[in-house]
Amino acid sequence: MDMEIRAISDEKNVKMAIVDVTESLNEIIKLQKTNPLGSVALGRTVLATALLSLSIKDGSKVTTNINGQGLAGTIIAEYQNNKIRGYIEKNNFDAEQIKKDTISPLAQVVGVEGFLQVSRDNNEKIPYTSKVDLISGEINMDFMYYLQQSDQIHSLITTTVEINEDGSIKKACGIILQLLPGYKDEDIDFLEEKIGSLDHLKQTLIATTNYESLLKDICQDAKVLGVNELKFECTCNHQKVMESIKMLGNEEISNAYTKGEVIEVVCDFCKKQYNIKPEELKSLLN
Repeated sequence: MDMEIRAISDEKNVKMAIVDVTESLNEIIKLQKTNPLGSVALGRTVLATALLSLSIKDGSKVTTNINGQGLAGTIIAEYQNNKIRGYIEKNNFDAEQIKKDTISPLAQVVGVEGFLQVSRDNNEKIPYTSKVDLISGEINMDFMYYLQQSDQIHSLITTTVEINEDGSIKKACGIILQLLPGYKDEDIDFLEEKIGSLDHLKQTLIATTNYESLLKDICQDAKVLGVNELKFECTCNHQKVMESIKMLGNEEISNAYTKGEVIEVVCDFCKKQYNIKPEELKSLLN
């Protein structure tokens, strides 16, 4: 079962969360038909988006968009009400294009000549959107940089995606540590110490499923605030498809209706196909 667990340490002025989306990511990559490096890039983005969203309590939808001009093109992840989904533009790019003796393979897949954009939609007319330049293309550092620049929050984010030989997901998990208001200098030292041992933290995260114990190992006084199930679920539906078609404009819709055309729309995230018939198009005309 995919899950998230949240905790807080009053002693260290730190809030923490761990997410495991192994099952959901396996579903997502099957739909997206990604190669292994594409799976890692998409998986890290989905994980980081979930971690970024765990403090939201009003049911808002959080959408992250990474456009780094890399081999994978645009990467999008969404989180809302413990449901996740993800999309990668170039799912099966040519891995032979990856160059040696330069930036890491993942950074070449994601790219570094672009931005990370985060949108928070709580059903108001215009979602709140902010973005920062990509600084590494490794995703973890980019999300930490976003939090520092947009919310002035000192944080640690590490996500990891382990791939089986057959291309399926062996483990996909991540952790976030964030300093709370009123933190002390020694709390910053604590966080920096943890950042300095990311490899150890990542390996421990991969090796265990007892996440509560891991949080208590990090902070002995850690108090669990909640544990919830996460799952992949697409939010596409017929109504949203009709709204997207409406954006084509009256002229194009009218032409399709007059010719008796069926408009086919395929969801980028779940690949479900919607066939909108002429009589349905008529309802969109003013």
